[in-house]
Amino acid sequence: MRRIIVKLISLIAVITLVMPLAGCFLEEFYIEPETTPSSSAAGSYTFTTNAYVRTSFDSVKNPYFAMLTEKEKDAYSNIYEELLAGNSKFESKVSLSGDELTRAIDAVLYDHPELFWLDNTYGYTYDPKTGDIKEISFDFFDFADTPEKLESAKIQFNSAVDLIVAKALAYSTVVERELFIHDYICENTEYDDSAKYNQSAYSVIVLHKSVCAGYTRAFQYLMQKTGATCYYVTGRTDGLNNNSAVGSGDGSHSWNMILIEGGYYNVDCLWDDTASETYGSSIYPFFNLTDDAFIYHARIDMAFNLPSCTATDYKYSNQFGSTIEADSLIFEDAA
Repeated sequence: MRRIIVKLISLIAVITLVMPLAGCFLEEFYIEPETTPSSSAAGSYTFTTNAYVRTSFDSVKNPYFAMLTEKEKDAYSNIYEELLAGNSKFESKVSLSGDELTRAIDAVLYDHPELFWLDNTYGYTYDPKTGDIKEISFDFFDFADTPEKLESAKIQFNSAVDLIVAKALAYSTVVERELFIHDYICENTEYDDSAKYNQSAYSVIVLHKSVCAGYTRAFQYLMQKTGATCYYVTGRTDGLNNNSAVGSGDGSHSWNMILIEGGYYNVDCLWDDTASETYGSSIYPFFNLTDDAFIYHARIDMAFNLPSCTATDYKYSNQFGSTIEADSLIFEDAA
């Protein structure tokens, strides 16, 4: 993460944090001067002095939560509860620093694709004497910037999700459900780096245009809704910078990891989609691979701490028949 000091206003620092997250974009974060608590567009908050008791999160289903310190876990719980309730501005119920807040927010975003209405910025105020965070505010997408619009968007999104998941659950095994959801996303989504809301599962499930982050969050959430354990992985596409077909301009990328019968596997819906489009028919070179076989992909940041992918039983060719393998593909950087 790079921190760029913009200016200092009295004792309250106003800074811009520029963080590249998986999905080929720069996410802006800001700190606002201290203000009097007020209602937000899509929710409100009140101050409290009671000791905070956090919600419990499963460390296997929510691996980024498990990576946090105890204080950061409290912040994660506080943030998730408020966002799920539709509150875009709220009091921090945990005393923590800006660095701790950033880690907690990253973990929430990586673990919870169901928070599909979050835009790419958040802000906070803090006590200049202690450095403790006081208020946290998030931007919501314009389709959810009032409580009424958020509720309408949830109905639309959940209705689409329920239809897809119902079809997936017609299959009896995790890998069959995975293949159905993988194919649904690939067949119904167009890669478009100018697509609206492209860091959200909403862009794939409702609008059907997105980038890698949208593909990844949609796959993650749909698999989670079938009962599977599925993760969001942040990384880079080594050696593929500026590749317009499969990578991003700065190499940032995201993909998924899935747990099947005790083994972890990498899966990249976007790259399978792009490879299939180039090939002329559906192929599965990046479906359920080990880390060693998952060429050109490298994890970054918190994703380093996710489990290793070493299982091979549920690789596509071991379950469904031969396909074009990743190591037989040739990639070229765009001019």
